[in-house]
Amino acid sequence: MNNTDQILACRVLANDYLSGRWQKVTNTVRSLNDSAECRNCSTFSDFARFLLSLSPSEILKEDWKPALVPQRTSFTEARLRYCATHLLGACNNFACRNDQQYRYRLQLFCLSLSDLLKSDADFILISDIFSFSDSFISLSQSIRIFYLAYRRRLHESFPQQMTVVLGMHRSGTSALTGLLGNFGISGPNDPLGATENNLLGYWESTSLVTSSDQFLLSQHSHWSQLYHWSFGWWKSAAALDWIDSYWHDLQNAYNTNEHFVLKDPRLCILFEGMIPCLVESLVQLDFLLILRSPVEVVISLCKAEKISPYDALNLWIGSVFRAECMSRPYSRNILTYYQLLNSPQAIVDSLGLSWNPSLMESRLDQATSFLRPSLYRTKVDNVRESFVATNPELTSLLVLAEQIFDCFQYPTPDIALTSEKLKYQWLEILADR
Repeated sequence: MNNTDQILACRVLANDYLSGRWQKVTNTVRSLNDSAECRNCSTFSDFARFLLSLSPSEILKEDWKPALVPQRTSFTEARLRYCATHLLGACNNFACRNDQQYRYRLQLFCLSLSDLLKSDADFILISDIFSFSDSFISLSQSIRIFYLAYRRRLHESFPQQMTVVLGMHRSGTSALTGLLGNFGISGPNDPLGATENNLLGYWESTSLVTSSDQFLLSQHSHWSQLYHWSFGWWKSAAALDWIDSYWHDLQNAYNTNEHFVLKDPRLCILFEGMIPCLVESLVQLDFLLILRSPVEVVISLCKAEKISPYDALNLWIGSVFRAECMSRPYSRNILTYYQLLNSPQAIVDSLGLSWNPSLMESRLDQATSFLRPSLYRTKVDNVRESFVATNPELTSLLVLAEQIFDCFQYPTPDIALTSEKLKYQWLEILADR
């Protein structure tokens, strides 16, 4: 990695830090520790370790120690502790509900961090990021969200182990979650009942779905319009209030002392607001991302709900894009609805590696008998041609969605780059409408 590439990588990681993607920062440091090429990217490596040491979960440790870098003489222990003291003070101000002092202290942290980076020639081109007003707003909200969860963890009212099922509506999320429930993984105490559109039940919490829908309504939106939402939606005061209330409602909706599964297609986008508190020091977390052919989903969804094929197709693209991106830094499995129905044993085997293999083996027959392949009626080979004939104006959008489907069901190491290229094509289509 040449120097220019390292600076660009540092700037990306700085934005991850400001947006509360601290688990990604942690994973980056681990990958650098395991990499034989670490010595060839000392600037990026030193910066990643430095940022990790200034993450809230590290700062709040009683035995916190600064990430000293011997070859960087300006990064003295005194200067590192000075930065950390401002961040710790901001956390304490927020805990004491002293919002004005919280903002002042956090601004001091950002400015002192920027000054520290300016003192090293390798980091001069990164230092400006921490002095932008937008950067302060992002970091301020990220720490607020983190501390809401941290406080709940101190009072033992935060989940210990959670599996989150992500997937577009009508993609098999209910079938997958029901399968897990039959393996004994805890579900909601207030489940949504079965309907004619979902005969096996939704396996979602009634109170949490209501909470999400009320929040969307307060934002003059609807779940079918979530693909319009910007990536910064979670930075508002209203979003913070909703996130806090969501965790409160979740505590009542689930037995959070057990391993439980959380599912709601809205979370493909709304769970972005939870990212700052989804760190391994607070919760043991994994994601299951289930995909289904976009044309199958759109036809099925338009039959079940009163939304247009255009909205349904864009919602598929937006939900899949953002669910894949959000879950990337965490333990996850990606599967398709077809695989779930036709090869449940393989799915179970892959999940059993990280969960309880003996428990899953003992309940295999009971769990897999829950699935109903006969309910899989809308299939791409039977419906695609007629869909394109009926909606010719959506052909380019459908082709793009199918490319995304092919890309994400078999992710490669360059998934981030491929995803960005596909996202650019999607924005071009949206802009030209």
